[in-house]
Amino acid sequence: MACGTRVGSPPRTANEPCDSEKGPVVVSSTTNRPAAPSLWKAWQYIFDWYPSHYSNEERRLLRKLDCFIMPLCCLMFFIKWLDQGNINNAYVSGMKEELHLNGNQYSLFGTFYNIGYLLFEIPSMMLISRPSLSRYYPPIMELLWGIVTFCQARLRNEHDIFGIRFLMGVLETPASSGSLYILTSWYRADEVFKRAGVWYVSSNAGSMFGGYLQAAAYTNLNGVLGMAGWRWLFIIDGIISVPIAIAGFFLFPGIPQSPRVWWLTERDQQLARARMGDDGVKESTKIGKRMLKRVFMHWHFYIAVATYVCFQCTSYVSGQMALWLKYEAAQHGTYTIPQINTIPTGVQGVAIVAGILSTSLCMVYPIWTTFTAASVVLLFCNIVLLVWDIPVGLHFTAYYLLGLTSCITPILFPWVNMIMKDDAEARAFTTGAMGFIVNTVLTVTYWCLFMLGQYLWTRELKRRQNHEAVDRDIIETEKETETGTSSKHVEITTNDAIKMERL
Repeated sequence: MACGTRVGSPPRTANEPCDSEKGPVVVSSTTNRPAAPSLWKAWQYIFDWYPSHYSNEERRLLRKLDCFIMPLCCLMFFIKWLDQGNINNAYVSGMKEELHLNGNQYSLFGTFYNIGYLLFEIPSMMLISRPSLSRYYPPIMELLWGIVTFCQARLRNEHDIFGIRFLMGVLETPASSGSLYILTSWYRADEVFKRAGVWYVSSNAGSMFGGYLQAAAYTNLNGVLGMAGWRWLFIIDGIISVPIAIAGFFLFPGIPQSPRVWWLTERDQQLARARMGDDGVKESTKIGKRMLKRVFMHWHFYIAVATYVCFQCTSYVSGQMALWLKYEAAQHGTYTIPQINTIPTGVQGVAIVAGILSTSLCMVYPIWTTFTAASVVLLFCNIVLLVWDIPVGLHFTAYYLLGLTSCITPILFPWVNMIMKDDAEARAFTTGAMGFIVNTVLTVTYWCLFMLGQYLWTRELKRRQNHEAVDRDIIETEKETETGTSSKHVEITTNDAIKMERL
C-alpha cells in the first residue's frame, strides 16, 4: 500500500506529497505551484491563507504556526507598544502636574529610551539568530520589561523616568525586529506579507488599547489606595505583560533550527526547515568576517537603513495628537482628559485597517505601488501639519491619515528579509541595524537640538544681561553728568552772588 494511503482511497499521484510520518519530506508549495494567476485569482488569494496546492501536511503545519507563532509574536509586539506608549498617556493624565515636569523633559523620555534601544538592538538580533538562544531570549526580556513596567507606578521625579525609559529601551529590543525575524524564519516569502500586516497592526492595537486603559484608569481608579490614575495604568499594563511573558517560556518555538517545542513534531520541524531552504533562506551559521562582508559590501544594507531612517522621521508626528488636544483643552477648554486619551485611538483604528489591507495588496500588485501610495499620503499629512495654521477639521484629517504609517514597516521589513535571505546572520544584523541607526540618528538629533537650544538660550541671556549692564552704565553716567552740571551751575551762581555783594 502506498505511503499514507488508506484502504479504499484513490492512489496518490506521483507529485502528491506523502503525509505519513515515515515518508520523505516534500515541499508541495513549490512542486505543485500553479501558474501565475489572473488578477481576479490574485485577489482571491488575499483571503486564502492555506492554498489548495499545498499538501495536507503543509497546511497543517501552517495552521500550527498561525495558532502559536503568530499570536505570540503579535502579543509580544502588542505589549511592547502598550508598555512603550503608556508614558505618553500618563503624561497627559496628571503625571506632568504631579511630578512638575516640562516639555524638554518629556522629549528626553524618548531620548533615554532610544539610547537603550540603540545600544542593544544589534546584539539582541545576533542573539535571536542563535538557534540555542532564540527560544528563551524573547520571553526572558518580556518578563523583565513587565517587571520594570510595574516599577513605573512608583515614579518620583524625572530622574526615575530617565532610568526606567533607558531600561525599557534595552529590554524591548527583541519585540520589533526580533519577532519579525522569527516570522520570516518560519513563513515563506509569499506567505509572510499578509501575516506581517496582522503582526504589525498589533502595535496599533496596543496603542489604542493603552488610550482606553488610561481613560478607564483615570475615571475609575484615580485616588484608589492613594494613587493617581496614571500610576494605576502602569500596574494594569504590568498585569497584562507578565502572564504573556511566562506563557512564552512554554510556547515560543524560536527558529526552525532551535530545540523542538512541544507543539511541533520532529517531522513538522523537518518540513519547516525544508520549506525555508527550498525558498532560498539559509540556516544560521557562525558570526564572523563573512557576515560583515555580506552586510557592508552590498547595497541592501544601505538602502534598507536609509529608507527606514527617512520613514521614521515622518512617523513620529502621529504620536503628537494627544499633546495637540491637551494644548487645545488648555487654550479653549475643548476636551476632557478621558477624551484626550481616547480621541487619538482613531489613528490606530485607521492604522489597523491600512496595515492589513496594504500587505494583502502586495500579493496582488507590485510591492512598490502600495509603498508609494502610502508614502504620498504621509507626505500630504506632514505638509499639512507643517503649515499648522489650518482648520481644526484638517488637523484631525492629517493626524488620522498618519495611521497609514502602518503600511510601511510590514512591507519594508519582510522585503529586507526577502532580499537578504541568503545569509541569516546578515539578515538579522541588517534588520537590527535599521532600528539601531534610526534610534542613533534620532537620539543624536534630539541631543543636538537640545544643546543648540540651550546654547542659544544661554547666549541670548548673556546678551540680555550685557545690554542691561550697558544700559545701567549709560543711565548712571547720565545721572553723574547731570549731577556734575548742576553742581557747577550752583557753584557759578554762588560766586556771582559773592561778587555782587562785594560791589
